[in-house]
Amino acid sequence: MADTLPEGTDHIAPGAGSSSSTRDKLKADAAELRDRATSRAAELKSQAADKARDYAQEGKTRAASGLESVAKMIGDSAAQIDEKLGDAYGDYARRAAEAVSGFSGSLRDKDVDELVGEARDLVRRSPALAIGAAAAAGFVIARLIKAGSEALDETAKAAEPKARTDEEEIAADISESARKAPSAKRKSRDS
Repeated sequence: MADTLPEGTDHIAPGAGSSSSTRDKLKADAAELRDRATSRAAELKSQAADKARDYAQEGKTRAASGLESVAKMIGDSAAQIDEKLGDAYGDYARRAAEAVSGFSGSLRDKDVDELVGEARDLVRRSPALAIGAAAAAGFVIARLIKAGSEALDETAKAAEPKARTDEEEIAADISESARKAPSAKRKSRDS
């Protein structure tokens, strides 16, 4: 036993000696806790990656369906473009519809990991193009949302009850007066 005690102590607690077995046990416990925490973190990371992949797959499916709808809409409007602007512009619309449809099919056929890899490669090769594409996609999404909200507003306005016309107001006032008039006559007779 040491002649002097550490500062701030007046006695040694039993079992608190500086034995190497206690230290080794604490180190082993700490290593076990660290291993458990590392394995739990890896498990959570794997679960999060799987969930993100599921969401990405769902988003990819929705995007492909949306693009297919856009391609159909463009293709359907090609005949009207032929009539209004000429056959050359209608052909442009048809080619655009085919390109969008092809992109939709390509999107549908590729795996999410493959798409992410291609996107990374594109950003590395041409960051300006990636930024421009993101801006264009944002613009298109904003326009689609705005068009959807305008359609909802029009639907809501159509569902609102109509305001009365002046004639309807006058007719309502007359019917109200007619209803009150007999009661006024009765009151004067009762008096």
